[in-house]
Formats: sequence, structure tokens, C-alpha cells
Amino acid sequence: MKSLFRTFGLLSALFVLTACSFGGKKTAYQPLKASEVDQKSYAVAYESTAQTYQDRVNDSYDIESFINGVDEWYKGQVKLPVEQIRASLLNRMLDHDVYAYYSGVLFAADLQNNFNRLSPECWSQTHPASMTQGIYEAMQGLKAGKVRNDEYVTKGSEQWLQLCVKNVEAQGKKKK
Repeated sequence: MKSLFRTFGLLSALFVLTACSFGGKKTAYQPLKASEVDQKSYAVAYESTAQTYQDRVNDSYDIESFINGVDEWYKGQVKLPVEQIRASLLNRMLDHDVYAYYSGVLFAADLQNNFNRLSPECWSQTHPASMTQGIYEAMQGLKAGKVRNDEYVTKGSEQWLQLCVKNVEAQGKKKK
């Protein structure tokens, strides 16, 4: 009887440890294939991130947690209200990975909100997965000290701007 309890206790402990090691782990960000990336969405997200986080990303910045926050925001998986997340970041009594995650959520939410302020049509022209990739690669570039400033990024941003401006102008004409 004693050995039965011992065996049961040992198996229970093993089960709990196994469950804890698998539960709650975030998977590493999986980039899109080159053929799946929307250039304009990637570029505008890349440039926005590079400008916003310049001089704020160092070797210890948890980019993986940050990008998980971005990715989950764009996939609609964040359940907490943005204002509650903002308040918890002000507290600053968070582990660095949690702080980075919430920072990513807020950055993605603010970027989306800024696009919607221009026009709801601007946001509808974006590809969130490509934006996530642009943000991720900008953060990696900032960490390495090598931010892209090439034709691909410049051309993509110009495409997005032209498309968004056309949509804003079209909406203005409809209202008149």
C-alpha cells in the first residue's frame, strides 16, 4: 500500500513537472516565405519600428516576447483591454519578458490605431502578417545595429502611402 502511494505520488509529480514545462511556452516567431510578404505592409511597419525603437533596443531586449505580443494583437488573441495593458506597463514591476510582450501589444495596437485615424481604408489595405515580419526584422536590425534603408523598403512605403492617400481622397469625395 505504501509503495502504491509512493508510485502514485511520483507519477503525479512527474505529470505536474511535464505539464509545467510545456504549458505557457511561446513558440518562436515563424517568418513568412518571401513570396507571401506584402511589400507595402512590410515596409511601412519596418520603417515605423525602426524610427520608434531607434536607440531603445540593446542586446538584452527580448525581441521574441515583443514580437509574440505584436503577432497576438494582429491575430486578435489579446483579451486584455489596451488601457489595462498601458497601466500595467506604467507599474514597471513586470519581468522583462512580460514587459516586452506588452510593449509589443501596445506598439501593434498603436500602429493599427494610427492607420485607422488616417482612414479605416488604410488599415484594410495592410497585411498584418507582413507587418509583423517587418516589425520583427526591424527589431533584429536595431539589435544588430544594421537597419535597412534600401529600395525595397522605400518603394514599399511609397506604395502604401499612395494607396492610403488615394483611399482618403476617395472617402473625402464620397462625403461631399
